[in-house]
Amino acid sequence: MGFPTMSDTELQFRTAAFGGFQKQDVLNYIEASNQEHREKLEELTRELEEAKRARTELEEASAQAQQQAQSDEETVHQLEQELEAARNEAGELKGRLGEAEAEVERLRAALAEAEGKLAQAEPAAKAYEKVKDRTAGIELEAHCRAQAVQAEAEERVEQARRDMEQWLNKVRKSYEELRTDMDATISHTSGELERVRTTLEEITNRFCAQDERLEKMVQSCIGEHKAPDPLPLEDKK
Repeated sequence: MGFPTMSDTELQFRTAAFGGFQKQDVLNYIEASNQEHREKLEELTRELEEAKRARTELEEASAQAQQQAQSDEETVHQLEQELEAARNEAGELKGRLGEAEAEVERLRAALAEAEGKLAQAEPAAKAYEKVKDRTAGIELEAHCRAQAVQAEAEERVEQARRDMEQWLNKVRKSYEELRTDMDATISHTSGELERVRTTLEEITNRFCAQDERLEKMVQSCIGEHKAPDPLPLEDKK
């Protein structure tokens, strides 16, 4: 910023009667120079105070930004913990799914065993039919009993098969729902982490730019103007 200077007319001194310049003109020039220097110094002081206030405001903004960054870091840490918990829960559910599959295999083995017993029961039922020498009542009772045993066995096998299918469908549905929820949680957490990183980078860049501008302003205020050297006084009479 420039300052007004005295014109060439103001710098002209009246000569004294016996050589040199009149003392009052010199004193007036010195007073004017001092006044100009004081005005420049006051203006520089005001600019320096404004620069200090601006720096204070920037420091306060920096402190607030640091607090926000710390809060964001805590949020990121919490999200990472939640993601880790979700991964652990997914691992646990995978283990439970493995146990369910083992249970299905056990039920299949039990079903095969029941079918084998049913196959063994069929010759026994046929043997009852061959006993024709016994009384009609005993033969009828044995035949009815064999049919009842066979029907009961077939009903148990069918019920076991239906229960196994229902249980398998329920386990598969639960696993699919859990997998969908886990994918959604991971996607949401990744998006939040990316948003926080972007915000921190923007804040850092803004602070760097403000620091450079403030440093240039201070250097400009300090080194732009210097006080004029005092003129030598020579009082001739």
